[in-house]
Amino acid sequence: MNQSEFLQLMRYPKEWVLWDMLPEEVVRVQLAEYEPGSERASEHYRNGAFHFWLRQEPSKEILIKLARLSFLDPDPLMAEWLRNDYIAKAENADEEVLSLPQRAGI
Repeated sequence: MNQSEFLQLMRYPKEWVLWDMLPEEVVRVQLAEYEPGSERASEHYRNGAFHFWLRQEPSKEILIKLARLSFLDPDPLMAEWLRNDYIAKAENADEEVLSLPQRAGI
């Protein structure tokens, strides 16, 4: 399976790639860990990509991209949890970042 097929199988919104938010190392590790059938819990893979960035003490710009990506995620419960419990509480979350979880379609 190639990278593009994997990302589609794991239901990554295309914006992860378009916005350069999916580092090669993350995809490489996730693809190596993939076992047939794990796509039924694809949110775990996408959650891992979010947390890759959140562990980096991301800048405001990255936090905004993560918030935007969360609104595009096919699992709205996981996305809301990420916005409220991680993105909004990140060290570099300012007023602009904090206002993003209150509106969809950003």
